[in-house]
Amino acid sequence: MRNLSDNQTGLTLIEVMLAIYIGMLIFLAVISVYFLGQSIYKTGSNRLEIVQNGRVTLDRLTRELRQTPEIITSLPVNKEEPGNPPPSEIQFQDGHQTTTISYIRYYLSDSELWRQVIVYYFEAEIYVVWNAVGAGGESPSSEIQEDRLVGEYINDLQFYGSTETNIEVSLVKNDASINLRTKIFGRNTQ
Repeated sequence: MRNLSDNQTGLTLIEVMLAIYIGMLIFLAVISVYFLGQSIYKTGSNRLEIVQNGRVTLDRLTRELRQTPEIITSLPVNKEEPGNPPPSEIQFQDGHQTTTISYIRYYLSDSELWRQVIVYYFEAEIYVVWNAVGAGGESPSSEIQEDRLVGEYINDLQFYGSTETNIEVSLVKNDASINLRTKIFGRNTQ
C-alpha cells in the first residue's frame, strides 16, 4: 500500500463539479447574448426592408400622381365618408407620356403592389382617352401593355381626397410593421 503525502496536488470532485458548472453558466450566457443579437438584427432588418419598400412605393406613386392630368378612380373626400370607403387601387392618366395617351393603374394583389400601363383604342388602334365614344356610340377597347410588381409586404393601401390625393399604406413583414401617409397636390390635375 502507498502512503499519500500532504504535498500531492489534485482537484476534489466538488471543485471539478463547480468548474463545470461555472463553465456551463459562461457558455449559456454567451449563447444567450448571441441569439439576442441575432433576434435584434433580424427585427431591425425586417423593419428596414419594409421602411425602404414603403418609401420607394410612395416616391413612385407621388411622382406619377403629381404629373397626371386626370385621376379616373373616384376618390372619397375623406377616409371616413359613410358608404364610400377609400379604394385600394387607383387609375390615372400618365402625365409623363406625351406621345401617346396611356393610363397607369396601381392595385394590390395579396401583399404585393402591381403597376399596369393601359391604353384605350378603337379599331384603328389610335389611342384615345378612357371615356371616348366611337362613331357608333361604342366604348374603346383596352389593352394592358405592362403589368409588373413594384412593392411587397403591403398590408393595406388607401386613396382619398378631393383637391389633393391622400395615400395611406400599411406594410407588414414578420413581426415588423409600419404605417406611412402622404398628401399629393397635382401639378396638372384638372
